[in-house]
Amino acid sequence: MKIMVINPNSSKEMTHSIREVLEKIKRPDTELTVTCPEKGPIEISSAYDETLAAFYMMDIIRKANKEGYDAVIVACFSDPGLVPAKEISDILVVGIQEASMHVASTLGYKFSILTPGPKRIPSKYNDAWRNKLPYNLASVRPLGLTVTETEAKPDLAQQRILDVAKQAVEEDNAEVIVLGCAGMVGYAEKAAAELGVVVIDPTSTAFKFTEALVDLGLSHSKRALFAKPSDKEYR
Repeated sequence: MKIMVINPNSSKEMTHSIREVLEKIKRPDTELTVTCPEKGPIEISSAYDETLAAFYMMDIIRKANKEGYDAVIVACFSDPGLVPAKEISDILVVGIQEASMHVASTLGYKFSILTPGPKRIPSKYNDAWRNKLPYNLASVRPLGLTVTETEAKPDLAQQRILDVAKQAVEEDNAEVIVLGCAGMVGYAEKAAAELGVVVIDPTSTAFKFTEALVDLGLSHSKRALFAKPSDKEYR
């Protein structure tokens, strides 16, 4: 099995952190590549950033298709470019937000999403609707950190995750916590142990979800929603 994980921002440091965590949980027979675009935003914290990141990611998706990969994972909690990525890809494409939200909905009555900054709260509610899970979402709470800070300040990020997740559990009745950023990779285990609730690391969850889908021989349907774009000249 051959899986490519794309960090859609251009941060080499975050890409390295993702690789470190996934190398520990991948199956021995899984060949893992973790990469990021050379150009694009250093972090994704707006719809504009998502659009730029998606543009630079498309060539990497095409490359994975040509080089014999079985699946591609988009490792950003905004799932930038996920629909066009599935359109151009003949192999499975999984978004970490899409996968982790659906898994969370099976593990408890309500889940809360922890997002880095407050400006992203509305977009996460929109994403819950887009993923057909608005009634499973208890709340979206911000950590008050940038995406870059969640990576660069691990002690602070871990403490904020504990504090904000506790609020979501006690005040919003969340039964499952979803860490809403690939930059929060590696923080779930301690939070789950201290809070006594399920805490989902979306990147790890999406990776194991993808391994299972590849084993089952399943991929996205190409019949309509993710059908190949028609041939045309682009200028």
